[in-house]
Amino acid sequence: MKRLLILLVLILSTWASNAQNAVPLPNPLRLVVDNANVLTQNQINVLENKLDAFNDTTSNQIVVLTVPSLNDQSIEDVAVATFRSWGIGDKKNNNGVLVLVAIKERKVKIEVGYGLEGAIPDVTAKDIIETTIVPSFKKGDYFKGISDAIDNLSLAAAGEYKIQKQNGDTNSGGYSTFIFFFMIVIVFVIMISGRGGGGNGRGGGGLWLAAPLLFGSGGLDNHNTSGGSFGGDGSFGGFGGGSSGGGGASGGW
Repeated sequence: MKRLLILLVLILSTWASNAQNAVPLPNPLRLVVDNANVLTQNQINVLENKLDAFNDTTSNQIVVLTVPSLNDQSIEDVAVATFRSWGIGDKKNNNGVLVLVAIKERKVKIEVGYGLEGAIPDVTAKDIIETTIVPSFKKGDYFKGISDAIDNLSLAAAGEYKIQKQNGDTNSGGYSTFIFFFMIVIVFVIMISGRGGGGNGRGGGGLWLAAPLLFGSGGLDNHNTSGGSFGGDGSFGGFGGGSSGGGGASGGW
């Protein structure tokens, strides 16, 4: 009986610790949670659109979270606790990824769900941080760093990301990234056009919905994106109960 009580205390202590470390679940649920306010609403909408499209086409789920401070906690502990608390990814496949950015501490963590550790091993996550995120963050361009990281994580999940040399050109994967997302755009246009029936003009709407993937933020700067039909209007359906165990990598800038 005594051992059972001790085990129960340990379980409750672990649960309480995780609950304390975890960032509160956003309301409404979003794939981009900018608690640090380093992104414009337009940029958030563009990233939401991209992440929602990736979620729909692959079932994998990438979440971006920025926080103003870690409040004296390690970024690794906060990332694991938040990932588990939110349930990022599918419960069966554990196919989620969390990109956590702590502004005050100038740290970033890519937390990878159990099911994607084979496709996105620690060395890949570290390479994406060092060659994609850090250079942009050092310039204060959080949007570019996050957007490019999403592109490369998408490639890695599909088994198409190539480790970049530390002294090489950090944009060497740009062409592959463009081809990958261009193919996704083609699929979306075909699907939407097929639903449109006759000459009701809905095919053109499909092209507009695909604009964030084709042109990034520049393609939407001249449009009102506050009501985007993917993630921009808060229509994201929710998380699936996925979990992680500390896989991925962390770094600073």
